[in-house]
Amino acid sequence: MIKKLIIILLFLISGCSDSSIKPENMEVVKDSQDETYNYLNQWLDSFMHDQDELLSEYDGKAITWYVDSGDASIVDNKLIKSETADEYEKISLKAIVDDTAYVFDNICLLDIIHGYLISYFSNDEECLKLAYTYDGLLWYEANDQKCVVSASIGTKRLRDPYIMRNKDGGFYLLGTQGYDNPEIYVWDSSDLVTFNNERLLKVNESTNENKMSEKQAWAPEGFYDRIIDKYVIYWSSPQDSGMYYNYSNDLNDISYPSKLLDPGFVVIDGTIFKDGYDYNIVLKDEREPMEEYSQLFVGYSDSDYLGFNEFNMNYITGHQSEGPFIIYRGYNYILYYDDYTRFKFKALYFENFREHDFEEVLDSEIISSVGNVKHGSAIALTYREFLRINEVYNIE
Repeated sequence: MIKKLIIILLFLISGCSDSSIKPENMEVVKDSQDETYNYLNQWLDSFMHDQDELLSEYDGKAITWYVDSGDASIVDNKLIKSETADEYEKISLKAIVDDTAYVFDNICLLDIIHGYLISYFSNDEECLKLAYTYDGLLWYEANDQKCVVSASIGTKRLRDPYIMRNKDGGFYLLGTQGYDNPEIYVWDSSDLVTFNNERLLKVNESTNENKMSEKQAWAPEGFYDRIIDKYVIYWSSPQDSGMYYNYSNDLNDISYPSKLLDPGFVVIDGTIFKDGYDYNIVLKDEREPMEEYSQLFVGYSDSDYLGFNEFNMNYITGHQSEGPFIIYRGYNYILYYDDYTRFKFKALYFENFREHDFEEVLDSEIISSVGNVKHGSAIALTYREFLRINEVYNIE
């Protein structure tokens, strides 16, 4: 009896005492030389959405997440945005792995994804046009398929429009200036209804060490890299043998260009997408004759967006194609592309990019009255953002 009482007493003592280190008292790591910190930092996106699920383990070790700052919480390993939070709430997250805390700052927490805004142009009207989709397959017209933004400077030929988020949750609109120009178009927008500060950025420019053609800057795309607090703008130039990138603080200034990747031949129309930690790219083989090449293939990075060193040359499209863009639906991806010699917009499903797991989307699955779509892009929007654009563009 006494032995049983002693066991119960020891159990109660051990249960009431807390010998573990509290998260706020742990050593905080923000060291770019730390492997765990680097992995988690890259895995987290610059923009997270309400109800996004966080990584549960790394290298076989469980991860416990906390909101270090910002009006949000974590429930069942998902980010939950407070009802009182700002529309574009800035948060910091803390991850506990073993007995070490890792803190990640400057994450913009958005509302839950409502749908996807598609930007495109048409051959008869080189301007920004818009469409909307909830699921990636059913497309709704916006603004009666009329121009939303037209260029008023430069060549006035706005091609390949691309919408990207700025670091505070707003937007930039990028575009190709005609064909053979070293500058790209840029606009600012807080709501995708009003577009301001139209300007040209010269991205294709020579230095003493790097001679460029200063002729082309095709299909510019970009994203905000919160790790270095810079915007990354990338684009194509066949005359300069492929794809380049620049850094910018606010898309009013621009660095000199650097080579983004080199598969050993000319490529264009690259679109980068991030899947967890991994960076991937879909791009067009621009070699001639076009009937033999001129298709889309994929590339992978073992590190980040500057580390594309592996390319799978098994074409994924089966016919001459260009202008890819990707919609992530939470459980799989849809890759759209321009099957330009047959005047069609086609699509592929894929779930595992590195395993080259692609499946054609049947034409009958894509329901759309949107016509003459050329080189589009897609960006996830929240319900509040949708309401603002729907009031003006009458999406139907």
